[in-house]
Amino acid sequence: MATPEPSTAHPATTARFRRAAEAHDIEGVLETLAPDVVLRSPITDRVTFQGRDEVRELLRSVFATIDDISYFADVGDARTRALFYRANVNGEPVEEATRIELDDNEQIREITLFFRPLPGLATLTAALVPRVARKHGRLRSIIARVLLAPLGLATRVGDRLATWLA
Repeated sequence: MATPEPSTAHPATTARFRRAAEAHDIEGVLETLAPDVVLRSPITDRVTFQGRDEVRELLRSVFATIDDISYFADVGDARTRALFYRANVNGEPVEEATRIELDDNEQIREITLFFRPLPGLATLTAALVPRVARKHGRLRSIIARVLLAPLGLATRVGDRLATWLA
């Protein structure tokens, strides 16, 4: 699927962001971000990533976890954009909606992420959180993996049973 062309109502920032994300180009994504960017986790309200350095570390884990990112929509105005893509996490399909706020310099100052469907989000959580937790030590990564693996499995099985149960 071809990457959508941005509307003329916004700067080229989100087009560059999309191309870099599809290519897993961390530095390309970072070039679109304001120095004090804030990224809000789709997994919990308790975690935000602040500044390019924290986002760089997160992107290393994200791009090692999410495959086949393909943007299919970019809508909004010159200050607030919504980007949408489809991808895979360990073979499980996911869709993401990304709310982006741009600053006066046409850099991204805030990113808020939303995922669907639940099995995809749970699989993402189970795969991504242990990678992110690694920066706090191997033990935290192992604990995250042990606690979250059943979540991914349960939601995948439940999703496959949903039509049978309905």
